[in-house]
Amino acid sequence: MEIIEPNYSWAYQLTPRSTTTHLILHHLGAESASAESIHRYHMSKGWAGIGYHYYVTKKGEIFRGRPEAMRGAHTSDWNYCSIGVCFEGNFENEFMNAEQLKAGRELIADISSRYGSIVKGCHRQYGQTACPGANFPFDALVSCSIPPEPTVDEPDNWAKDACEQAIGDGLFLGDGNDCFRWHDSVTRQELAVILMRYRKVRN
Repeated sequence: MEIIEPNYSWAYQLTPRSTTTHLILHHLGAESASAESIHRYHMSKGWAGIGYHYYVTKKGEIFRGRPEAMRGAHTSDWNYCSIGVCFEGNFENEFMNAEQLKAGRELIADISSRYGSIVKGCHRQYGQTACPGANFPFDALVSCSIPPEPTVDEPDNWAKDACEQAIGDGLFLGDGNDCFRWHDSVTRQELAVILMRYRKVRN
């Protein structure tokens, strides 16, 4: 795992964190941005600079934000005891790709190995926010088991036309790397998302 170390200039001196009990996961809330642009934006808010300790891009790159031992600026009332990790993208309306998921899993596993009892959670559990979005794959990121490698899966011949139509209507969205899981069971939450997309198509 490689951590990219940008050369930030901080607006003022950072404060060491006295304890580390939580790992809080965020999304960018926008389609894309660089670590440096986040740093500049956070400085414009009057902060010392980028508030996250790590930033994971859609390409699977991991950028250092604040030094891990320093207090972050990512979750009100919890910065004194937490490490903040932000994932590029807006997971209210998009899905994490395989490269980003793999990098995030490696980073979270590394942090967990160094803080054995650290509590992992989403930003929304600690504040009034939807972050990191309804489609954020929290369980897959923090799971100790390694998921199987993606495989190509084709629908059966009798269902191909219907499946192609569903893709064209935007009812099913893949990330470009995995299959559409044509032969898997559908959970209730996945069905709810499909129905929501169907209503949008009908409207």
